[in-house]
Amino acid sequence: MGIDQKGPVVFRVSRGENDRWDVSENDFDNPLATFDDKQDACDYASKLTETKEGATVQVMDEVRSGSESRQDQQRNQSR
Repeated sequence: MGIDQKGPVVFRVSRGENDRWDVSENDFDNPLATFDDKQDACDYASKLTETKEGATVQVMDEVRSGSESRQDQQRNQSR
């Protein structure tokens, strides 16, 4: 039995704490895969979008701290 997800699926490519590129689905903490090369991570995430209708890829160039995304960090800096 699968898990029902609400909303669109987003595969995120972000630099992990180990200085490698992580590919994660939505806001799950554990990455699906980790790569040395950013392009390899982006290619993998793009292929994953073919498995789920309406899925997209979001590339985040900064390290995430906790659950804070780059967009959250930018909002906090502008305050």
